[in-house]
Amino acid sequence: MRANKPMIATGAVALLSSLVPASVLAGQAGTAGGTQPAAGQQPAAGQQGAAGQGTAGAQGAAGTKNWKDRAEYDTYLKITQTSDPKARLDLLNTWQEKYPQTDYSQERNQYYLVTLSQLAGTDPTAKQKLLDKSNEILQTDPKNFRAAYFVVLYGPQVGGANPAPDLESKIDTAAHAVIDGAPDAFDASKKPATVQQADFDKAKAQAIGLAHNALAYNASAKKDTGTVDSEYKASLQANPDQANISAIYAKSLIGEKKYPEGLFEYARAAQFDGPGALPAATRAQLMDYFNKAYTQFHGSDEGKQALLDQAKTAAVPPEGLQITSGADAANKEADAMNARMASDPAFKLWYSIETSLTADNGPQFFNSSMKDVEVPAGAGGVKDFSGTVISVDPPDRPTKVTIGVTDPTKADAALEFSQPLPATALDKIKVGEKVEFSGVADSFTKDPYVLTFKDPTIPGVQNTAPARKGTRRR
Repeated sequence: MRANKPMIATGAVALLSSLVPASVLAGQAGTAGGTQPAAGQQPAAGQQGAAGQGTAGAQGAAGTKNWKDRAEYDTYLKITQTSDPKARLDLLNTWQEKYPQTDYSQERNQYYLVTLSQLAGTDPTAKQKLLDKSNEILQTDPKNFRAAYFVVLYGPQVGGANPAPDLESKIDTAAHAVIDGAPDAFDASKKPATVQQADFDKAKAQAIGLAHNALAYNASAKKDTGTVDSEYKASLQANPDQANISAIYAKSLIGEKKYPEGLFEYARAAQFDGPGALPAATRAQLMDYFNKAYTQFHGSDEGKQALLDQAKTAAVPPEGLQITSGADAANKEADAMNARMASDPAFKLWYSIETSLTADNGPQFFNSSMKDVEVPAGAGGVKDFSGTVISVDPPDRPTKVTIGVTDPTKADAALEFSQPLPATALDKIKVGEKVEFSGVADSFTKDPYVLTFKDPTIPGVQNTAPARKGTRRR
């Protein structure tokens, strides 16, 4: 997922180079997408064309354009009839060498762009030549949309991980030219009848997205992470169908410890299956990473599916996205526990006992300090513990009551009676109600933690069996 890889699908290049009209991309000539000279417009052998005998549309503000001689025209005509890009490039070079000055320099430059773009996919040297030619055109025609487009497409590929400052500057200028020029280049009036509106709009989105990717590339070379993030976000907003950019953006965000946003983008890249999706094997790897990273960060899988569902329908995370980290959750829980102990001495004592019993030496502590000992027995000024009734068994004449002290939904205390409690006890002992108790510790289990009392005392409840007496807690 290197940032200097191509940031746009090959299909977008084809769309921009063939479906979008010549007027949009600053003109294409001949078989590459423009016009050929009309019949009768070629010059006589050894002569320049008479007034009005240039290519169709050659009339400009500076006057009529003419061929230097018949040989120049024949070279041009052969170029228009040559479909093989390598052969066409040789002809273009011949034209350039023999006629460095020509009235048709614009047409020649556009042919160079189209021809080199056809070769750039498989010939690395063609990328550099295309980049050079595009920058050459932009020096005299800074709004040439096609030339700017090819600079932002191939500039990062040619520049690699350490682009030269001059190349960075050219990429920056070209990227802004694409972004600023897209509304005019893709104006509805310039859509050919043979091009579907959806394809026309998609080409615009892809061009703008590519330009923002190029700006992110520049910012990455400068280690300007803030701009990297804002440009990738703008790119995905313009063109959501870029799973590779989501993956690159995700890595950048995680590197900056922006975990909620980074996890969102990994979820997007891992499951996006539309145009611009990553290969299935890569998606599987990204999903594995997402699953592990989410659980490690959050501390559980809670909320994970909701985030996946959200990322499947949106290319960028919503504003204010929050995923509480496991560390933050633990700190929050610890703060709440400390506040509770500070305000409730009985709970503080209970929690202290639980902490000791669930430690590695819990059994030894119980046998030496808790077994057959009355608790709380006034320790720290506490006479009774308090908790929420979770179960009463059996319901009519209970011999066991489970209570949640730390958590009202999770039993951590068991009150066992040698004789059933009277029916009147059920007026006091009700599931979901608070109850106070004290008594002699009889046994405990570590996992799940439950401390058991035999024949304890419940204020207001008459026990048919006498309360068990034990050693006073030290």
